Amino acid sequence: MICIFGLKAKQAMQSSWISADQLAQLSNDAEQAFISPLPAFTVVRISGPDQKKYLQGQLTCDVNSLQEDTFLRGAHCDAKGKMWATFHLMQAGEDLLMLGFRDEIQASLVQLKKFGVFSKVSFTDAAESLAVLGLSGPVADQLLSDLGVDTAPAAGSVTTIEGGHLLALAPHHYFLVLNIGPARALLERLPHVLAAPTRFLQQHIAHGLPYLEQAVIGEYVPQNLNLQAIDGISFTKGCYIGQEMVARMKYLGKNKRATYILTAHSEETPAAGSDIEVQLEQNWRRSGVVVNAVNIHGELSVLAVLPNDITPDDHLRLASDPETQFRVTPLPYSLN
Repeated sequence: MICIFGLKAKQAMQSSWISADQLAQLSNDAEQAFISPLPAFTVVRISGPDQKKYLQGQLTCDVNSLQEDTFLRGAHCDAKGKMWATFHLMQAGEDLLMLGFRDEIQASLVQLKKFGVFSKVSFTDAAESLAVLGLSGPVADQLLSDLGVDTAPAAGSVTTIEGGHLLALAPHHYFLVLNIGPARALLERLPHVLAAPTRFLQQHIAHGLPYLEQAVIGEYVPQNLNLQAIDGISFTKGCYIGQEMVARMKYLGKNKRATYILTAHSEETPAAGSDIEVQLEQNWRRSGVVVNAVNIHGELSVLAVLPNDITPDDHLRLASDPETQFRVTPLPYSLN
C-alpha cells in the first residue's frame, strides 16, 4: 500500500467521515473507473450578504460570473501575487463552497477571515459536514449512473446529485462533494470500485491540475501553476489582491516559469518543494521544484515548476536521488 501526505492515520485524523483502517484497505490497482475518498481535501462554507462582493476583491476568478450549474477555478494571492491557495468555488443554495487541499485552504482561510471582519461575510470549515471524493479513470463516466447522472456533464459544470454535488474537472475526472451520511453510504454501496487517494491524484497530475502543499504555499504566482490555461484567472474583472503582479506577468511577458508533467521509473516519492536538476553539458544545475508527486508501484508522476522553455530533450533528474531520471509528458492543454 502506497501512502501520500504522510501516514494514513494522520490523513484520517483530518476527517471524521473515514477511518485510517478504511483507508488502509483501499488499493492502487484500480484500472478502469474508481471512486477515491479524499480526506486531505476540504471544503469551506462562505455565507453572508457580502460574500460575492468580498471575494471579488480577493480572488483571481470573476466571482460575479458564478452560476448554480458551474464552478470556478481560481487562486487567492498575497499583495505580491504569490498564492496562498488554489481552489474550486461553487454555489450551494445561498452559500458558496470553496474546495481545495487542506494545507492551502487553511492558509487562505486565515487571510480571508482577517480582512472579512469589515464585511458581512462568514467562513465555516465544513469538514464535519461535507466529504470530498474523487471519481476518475478511463471509463469513469460509466459510474455516473450509480450516482443518478444519465449523461457525462461538460467540464466546468456542477451537477446536483443525491446528497451533494458532482464537479466535472476534465474528461472522465470528477470531484464529489457529499454530505457525510451519503458519503459513507456510497462507500458501503460501491466497495468494488473504491481506490486509494493516490490513484485519483495520479489522474489529477495527468490532467495537469495542481494544488498547493505546505512547502510551496506563498512561493508562486498563478501563471507558474498554469492557472491561466485552466480558466483560473480573469484578466477583465478588475482589482483584487495581487492583481497588479498577476497582470504584469501576462502583459509584460514577465512569466518565465510554468508547471509541467514529469514521469519516471523510481521508488522515490519526492516531497513538495524538492529540487529538480537539469543537465548543462557535463554539469547539473537546479532548475525546478516538485509541486505534487504520486508514486504507484514504481511509476512516479510529478507536477513540477520549471523554466517555460523546457523541452522533452532536456535531461532532468531528482536532486535528492540522481538515479531518478524524468521524462517530460505533454500537458493536456496549451500554455499559449
